[in-house]
Amino acid sequence: MRSIRGKLKSLKKSPFGEENYDSLLERDYMIELEQNPSVKSWTKKHNIKIPYKFLRFFNKNYLPDFLVENQDGTKEIHEGKGLPLLFWGSTTAKRKAAEEYCEKKGWKYKIITHGKQVFYKSNFVKSHEN
Repeated sequence: MRSIRGKLKSLKKSPFGEENYDSLLERDYMIELEQNPSVKSWTKKHNIKIPYKFLRFFNKNYLPDFLVENQDGTKEIHEGKGLPLLFWGSTTAKRKAAEEYCEKKGWKYKIITHGKQVFYKSNFVKSHEN
């Protein structure tokens, strides 16, 4: 993932009308959110800070990429991650904390990767329903 930063303007589904991106993956996903008819609104300016522990000793805060509200009123946190960042220890710790946070709120957590693929929790954890 290339780290190219910038700003998209004239956004219709962002309450702010413009949003900054930190990578090409984020930029492309912002365009996808704008075009998705099931998305009511989205933003990167959501002020969500999810506490997590890294390496059992370090208390940190995770700032997810996107807060998305769907037309049906459901909310989701979306995180853009390219490979190999997807499998780093810090990403795993953040993902676990975000999944717990979302579960308490009745939201979903999605990881967005290259190729417009969306990974839900079930893509990372083996099912216990067999």
